[in-house]
Amino acid sequence: MDQAILLWINQGWAHWLLDPFFIWVSAKWTFSFPLLAIFLATWWYQYGRDGAWFWLAMAVSVGLGDAFGNQLKDAFDQYRPCFELVELTRWPGHAPGDTCTSSTSGLPSNHALNFFVAAAFVTAVLRSYRWGVGLFALAVVVSISRVYLSKHYPSQVLVGGLIGTGWGLLCAYLALRHFPAIQRLCPAMAAEDGPDVGEAPKP
Repeated sequence: MDQAILLWINQGWAHWLLDPFFIWVSAKWTFSFPLLAIFLATWWYQYGRDGAWFWLAMAVSVGLGDAFGNQLKDAFDQYRPCFELVELTRWPGHAPGDTCTSSTSGLPSNHALNFFVAAAFVTAVLRSYRWGVGLFALAVVVSISRVYLSKHYPSQVLVGGLIGTGWGLLCAYLALRHFPAIQRLCPAMAAEDGPDVGEAPKP
C-alpha cells in the first residue's frame, strides 16, 4: 500500500507545473526560512513584543522537534524511496546521475514533522480558525511534496505529521502554562484572566 500510494503520487501526478511547485515548497532557503520571516513580521506587527516571543517559542519548538526527528531517523534507519526504488521513481529537480538526497534514512519526515509542529503550536495558542486551517493545509501540502519528490514514503510522512502534531500541542501547553507573553495571546486565557494574565488575582 505504501509503495502504491507513493508511485501514484510520484508518477500519476507528474506534471510540468507541479514539479517546480513541489520543489519550491520543499526548499528551506527559498520557502521555509522566508515563511518564518513573514510570520515574525506579521506577529510583531499584530502583537508587538508578545508576538516576537510567540514567534521565538514556535521556532524553538520546531527546532527541538527537528532534532528529535533526526534522532529517530538514526534509530530507525529506514530507507527513503528514492534509494530503494531507484528505477521506479521520478526525482524532479535532479540531474541524471545525481543522488536523490545526502541522507538515506527517511523515518520520520522532518519536513512533515516541522510544519505540523508549527501548525499545532500556533493553533493551540491563538485558537484561530483561519490560522489553524491555513497552517495545517500548508503542512499537508509540504508533506505531499515529499512524497511527490520521492524523498519519503507516505507512511514516513504520516509518522512525521503525527509526531509533529503531538509535539506542537505539548510545547503550546507548556508555553501557555509558563510564559505570560504567550498567555496574553490566547483568547481563552485572556478572557478568563482579564488584563492581568499570569498574575495572581488580587484579594
